[in-house]
Amino acid sequence: MERRPDSNCSKPEVYCGKVKSQTLSMCDSSRVTPNGVCGPLVAKIPVVLAERDIQIDIDAKIELKEDFFEVKRIKKDVFLTQCELIPTAGRRNPTTGELISGKLFISGYVQKNIEYATAKCVSDEAVSGNIQHTTVKVPFHCVTEVEFERQPVIRFRTTQKEIEFLGNYEKKGKCEEDIMGVTPCQRDFEDEINYTEKPFCELVSARIFEADINKEHSCYEETQEFEKIEEKMVILLRIKILQLQQVNIR
Repeated sequence: MERRPDSNCSKPEVYCGKVKSQTLSMCDSSRVTPNGVCGPLVAKIPVVLAERDIQIDIDAKIELKEDFFEVKRIKKDVFLTQCELIPTAGRRNPTTGELISGKLFISGYVQKNIEYATAKCVSDEAVSGNIQHTTVKVPFHCVTEVEFERQPVIRFRTTQKEIEFLGNYEKKGKCEEDIMGVTPCQRDFEDEINYTEKPFCELVSARIFEADINKEHSCYEETQEFEKIEEKMVILLRIKILQLQQVNIR
């Protein structure tokens, strides 16, 4: 007798994910003409002091979590953690005393997401494994001279001024004359503190050239795996240095 399938016996559901979506309707919008102030006027705007292409050369060694058979993909991004300009540390015009250049200190890192394949199962005909990934940060530091296209506005703190008041002093002896001079009872001071807008940087673009060399391989009869990656990397950064300045607009 043929056995009929049990209708009460069902396959357990396996949760593989869920998708929830909706179609959005079009919203009405209208064009607005922006209004501005007619010139001539004085505006405080970012002014470009300099724009530089900076080359940074890096030699790095990266050790992954486990031995790898092949690197599949490396995604790279550049981040700056410090970009500080010392405007008065460069050269000056010997005739006018104007600033010609300054020193720019740069720190940052290249964030690299490395996808690589492992060799878990090896035969004469195939190599099988998992795709793993590791994210590392390769740091860099450098200092370069920056020639100004436009002078930075630098205002210094002035020397303190002191006012001393005249006073008369009586002698203890009745027969001696009084002394006239600076009174110790009061002194006035004058300080002038001038504040300067701090120059700041803008990372315009970054180009990376690199060579990845697999190092410290482990040789087996079936296949070959590696433990480390040695990188030769050239980074080209385009950085813009700006400062808020008052500009006459006509």
